Amino acid sequence: MRLPRFAHITALAIALLVHSTTWAQETRAQETRAQEAQTPTAEPARPAPVRIAVIGASASAGFGCSMREKRDDGEYSGSFRLADMLKLACPDLTIVTTDASSGFFFLSPVANGAKAAKRARDFNPDCVVALDFLFWYCYGDDAPEGGPLKSEADRLVKLEKGLAELATFEAPVVIGDIPDMSRAVGKMLSARQMPATETLAKANERFRAWAKDRANVRVVPLARMQQQLMEEGALEIGTDRLVATKDAPLLQRDELHPTPQGLAGLACAVADDVKAALAAREDARANAQLNEAKDCEPDAEDTIQRARGTLARRAAPRAPAQPVVPATPAAPAVPAGS
Repeated sequence: MRLPRFAHITALAIALLVHSTTWAQETRAQETRAQEAQTPTAEPARPAPVRIAVIGASASAGFGCSMREKRDDGEYSGSFRLADMLKLACPDLTIVTTDASSGFFFLSPVANGAKAAKRARDFNPDCVVALDFLFWYCYGDDAPEGGPLKSEADRLVKLEKGLAELATFEAPVVIGDIPDMSRAVGKMLSARQMPATETLAKANERFRAWAKDRANVRVVPLARMQQQLMEEGALEIGTDRLVATKDAPLLQRDELHPTPQGLAGLACAVADDVKAALAAREDARANAQLNEAKDCEPDAEDTIQRARGTLARRAAPRAPAQPVVPATPAAPAVPAGS
């Protein structure tokens, strides 16, 4: 049976319509897949950065802590503070800092310490690093209320003022105890600024008793580390052993301030304590920060290599300007016929 001519035309139209619809759907699907392939996958939101306030004296402020090296294309240099090295020690952890450490802390430790502590509190930190904050509350030749030091007992009274400032923090606080820096006497320290051995012992005993019952306090054993450095020429940082060499000493020639290598080691010790402080906090913010830093294993050698990578090329010295030699005046013309 033959179909009418219009039936053939209708069937053809239907076939073309179906084919066109299928082709359009496939084209749109291909375009969608292409767009999806070109669109970058959205990264998961990063946790809020760790807010660290650094308070302390000249070691934290990076006094004399500079690095310089010659390379094939010129000379490179840079200076480092504890806050800088702390970021380099744990690059996987996003850190923002306020740095209230000062090389002039010793001029008035009670007043300067109070200002630094207030600045740190105003920063609303997740952690406070006070590595050498207590140093000048025991050292120095100033009395607690100003004026000259009258007795060794004054040092212990002054120490209480430093502890009172640290007691105002609710956030975790990483604090160094008080080292024996007697080798710096006659170099960077005067004899009047140096506490007696018995005073140092009493100061550290008092500090440790103060810290013992405070869950938010973590102690960096600077006294033990300094003793080990003097006796063995090395520092034990966690499971690592950092050895001083002639080309890479850990203390500067004043035997008071760390070199970049020494500061890198101290920063690693501090970074370990910061991670431990975050782990001790039971809140979602700290857990997210700690999860971000799970692969961070502070290592002094790695830290100093990262520090070398931040050195900036020094501009070549400009050639001295050549003096301008005044032109020799021309000889006067001789009149004709003379």
